[in-house]
Amino acid sequence: MAYFTAKQGCTTRTLRLHSCWEITNHGVVNMVHSLPNLTALSLSGCSKITDDGVELVAENLRKLRSLDLSWCPRITDAALEYIACDLHKLEELVLDRCVRITDTGLGYLSTMSSLRSLYLRWCCQVQDFGLQHLFGMRSLRLLSLAGLSGLIQLQDLEELELTNCPGATAELFKYYSQHLPRCMVIE
Repeated sequence: MAYFTAKQGCTTRTLRLHSCWEITNHGVVNMVHSLPNLTALSLSGCSKITDDGVELVAENLRKLRSLDLSWCPRITDAALEYIACDLHKLEELVLDRCVRITDTGLGYLSTMSSLRSLYLRWCCQVQDFGLQHLFGMRSLRLLSLAGLSGLIQLQDLEELELTNCPGATAELFKYYSQHLPRCMVIE
């Protein structure tokens, strides 16, 4: 990160550090001070980043609109609290395979009025209960829950109404028919 000139640091808006597994929280300190105007940051696969690193990002990169923390196994609900408290312009958050995120973390995210896209694919500790936190998020347009086996806790559900849900696709109906065999899905 020390290779950015002052001018480059002020003009850089997007930074993607995919699978840079040697980047630590110390590297994040350098980044947030060198690149204050970032609007999109991907730390996908940066497995040494912890909640402390996310706290530094949230406190110092307030212009972020997109943040990708997928495949960051040390990220917990505490990181989501930092994000919700400080990143008021965030529109997209990718948390795929952040295996320590729980329903509690979704409660923090529920306060984010600007969030439009939330990816929680294969976040294995997220359950049905946690999704209730997201119901009041009026700006949320995309919610990706692929691979969440904990969501099908409703084995005795008999009826699910999805009328006037433009996002309900044929694939979704097929999924429900396979995983909720007793349930009648109303389109």
